[in-house]
Amino acid sequence: MKQTFTELRELIRGFASAMNLISPEVQNHHQQVAYLACRLARQLQMPESVQQHVLYAGLLHDVGSIILGPDSSRIEPEKNPFALAKKSAEILQLLPQTKPLASVLTSNLLTSTNLLRPVTNLRDIIDAGFIIRTADYISLQIRPDIPVLNQVKTLTESLQENERFFSSRVIDAFLELSQIESVWLDLVIRPEAFLDFLPASTPLTLERTQSLTEVVSLIIDFRSPFTAMHSAGVAATAVELARLSGMSGEEQLLMRIAGHLHDLGKLKIPREILEKPGRLTDEEFNIIKEHAYYTTIFLQDVQGFEQIALWAGLHHEKLNGNGYPFRLPADKIPFGSRIMACADIFSAITEERPYRKGMPRDKAIQVMRENVTNGTLSPIIVECLLDNYDAIDAERDAQSHIQGRRYFESLKNTPDA
Repeated sequence: MKQTFTELRELIRGFASAMNLISPEVQNHHQQVAYLACRLARQLQMPESVQQHVLYAGLLHDVGSIILGPDSSRIEPEKNPFALAKKSAEILQLLPQTKPLASVLTSNLLTSTNLLRPVTNLRDIIDAGFIIRTADYISLQIRPDIPVLNQVKTLTESLQENERFFSSRVIDAFLELSQIESVWLDLVIRPEAFLDFLPASTPLTLERTQSLTEVVSLIIDFRSPFTAMHSAGVAATAVELARLSGMSGEEQLLMRIAGHLHDLGKLKIPREILEKPGRLTDEEFNIIKEHAYYTTIFLQDVQGFEQIALWAGLHHEKLNGNGYPFRLPADKIPFGSRIMACADIFSAITEERPYRKGMPRDKAIQVMRENVTNGTLSPIIVECLLDNYDAIDAERDAQSHIQGRRYFESLKNTPDA
């Protein structure tokens, strides 16, 4: 039997917290949607398996906003109730881990006025779509400046006034649920209340954990065409360097996860800074510096991720002590973090960006050696990379282009893309 690495609850809790970085305007919104959606699914006595789909779909329902922009989360039903759900479903279709959730969101494209009587095996999935839409609508209508129990009447009336965009069956369930004060208090006071609907223990192996972090990696990279290939390339480079350095198979999996998540904190960085092709101002660079800090603290908070947090979060530390955000001296920077720093710079200079081609081989070698001379990177790791340049670069390029194709696939049918 393979050993447990972490718990599903831990991974999902950490992911949900990190998602709050994307848009402060809708802080905890995806968590509220997941919680209320699960309460509605239970109110409708839906099967346990469907309730789990509802929870995950609730957490990921607005992932399309990384392409459409954060304002898309506030689309009013009478304007366009479908754009965000459609884009989120298209993104979730790109990975086998999340593909089953796309059907929940695509069922959300139906309206109660054009539904034919569904066959039995579609009833739950259609209800699930309307549950997500209902929970999403209610969460976005809640005002933070008014006690939530004083808003219940207004919220329920608003939902009923817009009933043509919802399902009468789900609305009836919501009206029953709305009479329970603790539901509303949980919704606004306990951001992690959705975890109540996860099993107390769902062990994850290291392999399964690595697979699930691909979903997070996709969300990180899809923030911008400037980052669309980056995490995949860093992970591929870091794993090759770890293998060539004699790390075990388990350590190589840890390194892949660290590569997937090393830029987790960039979810907070505004797009205009991520996409600036020219030199950043000092003020803009100070904002960029925040991302490694956020990566570290979010990963440290996930049970089992202590090693990953160090390798991923310290990738901008330098051996000369002038890195960020912790300004660590060389003896405090683990070998895995040194690998990640090397992989990050190598991937950044060799991958294609919208405003430039990747560096040619000779120039990239020069830059990597300069980073050794100035005290940024480990000479041992850089020489390992340069001794195996062609093989490592080919693997980086292959994995980067897989992620790049996913990104450009996700742009199809996107306005102004």
